[in-house]
Amino acid sequence: MGFPSSSKAFASSKCALPDITRNWLHKTSWKMRQRAGLNGNGYGVHPSTSSLTMHRETHDRASRLVQNLHILGLYFPPDNDPWSFRWAGVAGAKVCKPGYHRYGAAIDFTKFAWGPGRYVDLAVHGKDRRRRLRRRYLAVIAICRKYFGTVLHTHNDPDGTHWNHIHVDRGRQAVALDFDYGTDCTIIQWAARDLAGMTDMRIDGHWGPQALEGLRLLRTRFQAEEVRPTVTAVEGRVWLDLIARHAMADENAGTFTVK
Repeated sequence: MGFPSSSKAFASSKCALPDITRNWLHKTSWKMRQRAGLNGNGYGVHPSTSSLTMHRETHDRASRLVQNLHILGLYFPPDNDPWSFRWAGVAGAKVCKPGYHRYGAAIDFTKFAWGPGRYVDLAVHGKDRRRRLRRRYLAVIAICRKYFGTVLHTHNDPDGTHWNHIHVDRGRQAVALDFDYGTDCTIIQWAARDLAGMTDMRIDGHWGPQALEGLRLLRTRFQAEEVRPTVTAVEGRVWLDLIARHAMADENAGTFTVK
């Protein structure tokens, strides 16, 4: 069943789309943990497993997302020891309020953990002074975009409420990249800054000459001159995978290439 896409549909909805309640993603051992708050250092506190209700398609897509993060950790860890995914921190899914949460078509993530000391905290690491942690956050953003068309985060936060979590929804399908869209533009800007060394890059979601320069630099480093991320979803995912692999492995752009 498709999701309404207009604000008028949101206003008239009774939150009656089919849903499913689970406390896990992809497999029963990969639990979801509800964030109960933030500690004194600003990190999320996730004391216990929590069940969330969401649209069945959202659960399926979120399951594929964490499976991809598991594979990313195994083959592109930031050290020589493979990382095995453990659990996902969450803040909510189906909530009867304006937006795709109303339909169970959105989920808010707060943390992804591969084990003790192996995690990304989405309240902190997106703007951390340590590049390796910003890169890990970027890896998550790129993988999120493979399965959800809209990804709101610390650098794509139109209403100022997403500084401490990542919101993903199915209101926009996981189509080819569109650099006039904030979700897609910020991924390229972020990759150009933290993977390709454009330290003056502004991550603001506005496509312009500087962002285009970043795209060209990444295209050269990735040896991806013939891969057109804005033409097909498949080619878009090639770029997202390249960004995620470099970011997760804490490597500079060009370590992995298309060729």
